[in-house]
Amino acid sequence: MNSIDINDPSDPPALDTELLSAFVAVIENGGFTAAARQLHKTQSTISQRIRTLEQRVGTPLLHRTSRQLSLTPDGETFLVYARRLLQLQREAISALGHGDREGVIRFGLPENYAEAWLPRLLDRFAKRYPHIRPHIHCRMSSELVEVLEDGELDLALTVRHANHGNGEVLGTESLVWAAHRDFRQDARTALPLALFPDHCPYRQRALESLTRQGRRWSLQYTSQSPTGLRMAVNQRDAVTVTDRRTLPADWQVLDESSGLPPLPPAHLELHRSPSFQHPAGDVLIALIRELLATDPVLDDTGSEPPP
Repeated sequence: MNSIDINDPSDPPALDTELLSAFVAVIENGGFTAAARQLHKTQSTISQRIRTLEQRVGTPLLHRTSRQLSLTPDGETFLVYARRLLQLQREAISALGHGDREGVIRFGLPENYAEAWLPRLLDRFAKRYPHIRPHIHCRMSSELVEVLEDGELDLALTVRHANHGNGEVLGTESLVWAAHRDFRQDARTALPLALFPDHCPYRQRALESLTRQGRRWSLQYTSQSPTGLRMAVNQRDAVTVTDRRTLPADWQVLDESSGLPPLPPAHLELHRSPSFQHPAGDVLIALIRELLATDPVLDDTGSEPPP
């Protein structure tokens, strides 16, 4: 591996935050376009910052082809230090006390997760940062990612919509078919469903599973709100899909013994805007991991929980 060329040790190159953040964002997002979207810059600006950074350190950091982007050996080494420098900057601000005085963290998550454990999360966070005001945004997962990329959120906890994503996977959620305990299924008729809109990953998994099984279904209710779906299911004439974490006490799980196909697990992801550098954000992320890891429903290894 070639060493990073710094001609005069007494005059090291300037590695400002904008250059480091661009480099880390390109790697974490897998390309210049996604990095530009998260940093709210043009792609040409990000490309220029990477070129400037490579000129200052005196060595290529990225391999670029028309189809692939990868780190050079020097780039792999430098990435460790780039992340450390950004972290040290956050710690330095925190050590001076400026990070504790005031501020806002814009945090987004689906409504059902907010109902399940958001009060506990905010209570623990307030004990660490009493002067930081979390602004909570509850939306569908796909919408949260779009809002974060548009610069309106700092952090977002989402359910991965497809088999790929650009967030940090925290673990998996066990999904189940569920209905009110008084619901009675008639196998001769189409399965009555109450689901989120068509951009919901839970809905996608449900309909794909029924299609593979060859089971007839009928969409009876659609709601963007978990409250709306609960009201529909509580009418005792519809089936929905939910995670075990938020299953109401008066609902039943319908499994293969009820003639319904198993559902693949859903991956939980954490998205963080690269431009968000507030030290309290690291604490909030750590608390999210702690809450999820202590829930037996979640397998933080990223594999499907055992039955």
